[in-house]
Amino acid sequence: MQSGGSEAVRQIGKSTGISVVFTLAAVLLFALCIRFFSIGSSVIMPVNQIIKLLAVFLGCFFGIKPGKAFFKGIASGLLSVLLTYFLFAALAGAISFGWGNVLDLIFGCLAGGISGIIAASAKTRG
Repeated sequence: MQSGGSEAVRQIGKSTGISVVFTLAAVLLFALCIRFFSIGSSVIMPVNQIIKLLAVFLGCFFGIKPGKAFFKGIASGLLSVLLTYFLFAALAGAISFGWGNVLDLIFGCLAGGISGIIAASAKTRG
């Protein structure tokens, strides 16, 4: 039997992994859509935010169990944003940090906390 702390870390890791994989797949699909269809640049930022939100929600929904779900969701959202940022920065060959990154971290934490609560609530009812 695992201790509560190691179980929480496992759930956060699983949730973060799901979020990162979903983000990579969705961004790749969106990039293909941009390549083959004439999509304006004004659409890119909102779609990226929606992808991040969906990724964090799916990660929390499939990775987090009831019990401190809000805090596990926050940790998962934070880690998801950080990992995808560094992954895409490595692919682009440049790391830059600004207020947009801070807002992304805050957005990821909020999305994770809310998603954790929703996921835990859905699992206790179902």
